[in-house]
Amino acid sequence: MFYICKLKKALNINFSFNNLKMKEMIMKRLNKLSITLALLLSLPVASVYAADALTSQEAKNLIPLKEISVTGRYLQAENAADDISRAADEAGAKYYHIKAIENAMTNNSADSAVVYADIYQSNQPVAVEKKEVTQNGVVLYPRAKALYYLPFEVIKFKGNYNNTAEITNDASKLAAEKNAYAFYVFSIAPSDIKNQAQEVDVALYKKDAVVRDFIVSKAIEGEDAYEITSDAFKTMTPYETISFHGSFNNTAEISAEAQKYAIANDAHFYYVKEITTNPASTIQTVYVNLYR
Repeated sequence: MFYICKLKKALNINFSFNNLKMKEMIMKRLNKLSITLALLLSLPVASVYAADALTSQEAKNLIPLKEISVTGRYLQAENAADDISRAADEAGAKYYHIKAIENAMTNNSADSAVVYADIYQSNQPVAVEKKEVTQNGVVLYPRAKALYYLPFEVIKFKGNYNNTAEITNDASKLAAEKNAYAFYVFSIAPSDIKNQAQEVDVALYKKDAVVRDFIVSKAIEGEDAYEITSDAFKTMTPYETISFHGSFNNTAEISAEAQKYAIANDAHFYYVKEITTNPASTIQTVYVNLYR
C-alpha cells in the first residue's frame, strides 16, 4: 500500500512537470508567431492595382483617355489615390494623374468630397506622323496641316475597300484629276453595313491655301486640334459638348487643357464655352464645344 501511494505521487509530479513544459513550449511558439506577424504588418503593402500615378510634369504633354472621378471622405485629393488607381485600372488605363478635389459643402465628416483625375494608356507622348508624302503626284497632308489650311473643295466618293491604303490611293487619284496640290482624307464611314461599302470625304488644297479664318490668330500650324474664334462659335454647330475639371491660373492653361480633350475625342476644332467655379472655390468646371 505504501509503494502504491508513492507511485501515485511520483506520477502526479511527473504529469505536472510535463504540463508545465508543454505550456512553456506553446508560449514560446505563440511569441514567435506574434513577432512574425508584427514584422509582416510593418512591411509596406504593395498596391494591388495596376494603374500608376503620374506627376503634373509627367502628365503635362500627354493626351488623356478621359477624366474619371471618385467620391468619398477625403481630406486631400491624394487620399483618394487607391480608389482612383482602382477606377483607372477598371477603365483599362495604365496611368493616372490626380488633378483636383471638390470639397464637401460643410465640415461635417459624413459629407463626401469628389476627386478628379485624368487617366492614360501610356506615360509617353503619342508620336504623330508630321511628314508629308506624295501619292500619284499629290501631297498627302498630315492631320495638323490639313486642319490649319482652308481646302478649295471637299469631295465625296463611295466604294468597297479592304484597308485605308486603298482608300488613300483612290483619294489621291481624284485629287490629281482636280489639279490639287494636296489632299487629306477627313472621314471614312460605312454607308452600307451589309456590303461594307464606305463613304469617304476628302479635302483638296491649293499650294497657296490660306489659313482657315475661323481659327484663333494665336494658333500655330502643327497642332492636332485648333481653337475657333468667338465669332465662329456663334455660327458653327458643335457635334458634342464635353466638360472637365481642374484648378487653373489663367485662360491659356484652360485652352491648353481643352485642346487635349478635343484631341482625345477626335475633334478637329474646339471652343471653351463656359467656365464655372464650384461654391467652395476649390476647382473649376470647363465646358467645351467640339467640332469637325
